[in-house]
Amino acid sequence: MHMRFLPWLIGVVGLGLVSHPASAQTASGGAGTKEKAPEPPPAPARLWLTAPTASGTWTMRLDNTGERPMRIAADERLLELEIELTDVDARGRVTKKKVRCTVPTPLRPTAFPERRALLLAPGQSYVERLDPHLLCFGKDAAALTGGAVVRAWLGWSPPKAWSRAKPEAPFMAESTDDPVAFAPARGLQAPTMMLSYGAAKTLEEEEEAEKAAGAGDKAAASADKAAAASSKPAGTPDKAGAPTAKVPAAAAETKEAASSDKAASAPGATSDPEATPKGGPPVEVTPPIVDANAPWLEVTADPWSEASTPQKVALTVNAKNAGKRPMTVALLPRMLEFRVEGPDGTTICPASPATGGVPRDLFRTLKPGASTSFRVLVGEVCPNTTFRRQGLYRVTAVLHANETGGRAEVDAYTADVTAKNPTRVRLLSAPEPFHVVPPKAVPMPPPPPPPPPDDSTAP
Repeated sequence: MHMRFLPWLIGVVGLGLVSHPASAQTASGGAGTKEKAPEPPPAPARLWLTAPTASGTWTMRLDNTGERPMRIAADERLLELEIELTDVDARGRVTKKKVRCTVPTPLRPTAFPERRALLLAPGQSYVERLDPHLLCFGKDAAALTGGAVVRAWLGWSPPKAWSRAKPEAPFMAESTDDPVAFAPARGLQAPTMMLSYGAAKTLEEEEEAEKAAGAGDKAAASADKAAAASSKPAGTPDKAGAPTAKVPAAAAETKEAASSDKAASAPGATSDPEATPKGGPPVEVTPPIVDANAPWLEVTADPWSEASTPQKVALTVNAKNAGKRPMTVALLPRMLEFRVEGPDGTTICPASPATGGVPRDLFRTLKPGASTSFRVLVGEVCPNTTFRRQGLYRVTAVLHANETGGRAEVDAYTADVTAKNPTRVRLLSAPEPFHVVPPKAVPMPPPPPPPPPDDSTAP
């Protein structure tokens, strides 16, 4: 080998001797590197959605089923529904359609709603009642029908399935510990459910049910009080100190007989022998004659109305002669009354009273099937506090056709007619927010009892 290459070879060998120990040190030190921290478990939050009827009031519940507290966004406006409808035609062909229901952008929080932040301890829940029409509004409300399959999601959209990026805030549920006890969740999914075919109760039916429940409680209390009074011996003084007198059974029977005789002799009694006056001939009741061809008014209103501000809440009311003969009637916008049911209760926006001074040219003749319509700004007619909060309202129109036409020498048709259908109004902005009362945590309901054992399989 030529001598001029000798320095180069010595340099290469020296470099190898220097670099080899470093490589060995790196390889031997790999076993002592810091291991990757384990991933936290998923959030122990469970979402439930209960729908007794397809279009009635639903209940949303979020449970903390874990062992550590969590922070949630307690706001039903973050709920999204995917409703799947199945239709089978006469030939047996099946068609499926999906409808997505959510609140409009002005109502939906884009960031975490700090005013709706709620801390749930282990075993606590957040419960909220909601009207599904707040989400399924307008033409989408047709999806709220029996047999529809509903998939609900509460929160913000999760990352795409193919994405490896970590989820970013806002979070629907997150840990309050540091370090975190579980991974945050951008949203929660409820179990899939199928809507019932049962009809939703009307407002009047709900009010009657509440009154009946209250009356039942009063009747039970009265029965308990009567039972307690009957258990006292005769002559025992009551709270006021007066002795209680025991009525003989014969006297009670005489009193009942006198009451029944008095009821039987009342005017309007029927030919029922029990209601026939004593000693007199049976009373025959002639059913009233109904003129099926008489003119009568039928009132309808817009089923849906969405407004950006309270002043722009408007709806169209239509009055139609549904009879088979013409009518002469005075119909004016001031004759409309509105019953507004909203988040803060019910408000009555009264109609103007009859003046008796309507001129002759304001009386019109409506032929059978003819109609007239009014476009009314309800926000201008009602008090300023009627539409003060964002959300869903239910407006029922009542037409008071109360001008008799006496001064105009007109024999006018008069009636008070309630609209066949209410108008659901969705208000996007208002002086007050959607929620006024802060959310509240309640104890989680106990699990349902296990089903009874099946004895049919027993030997």
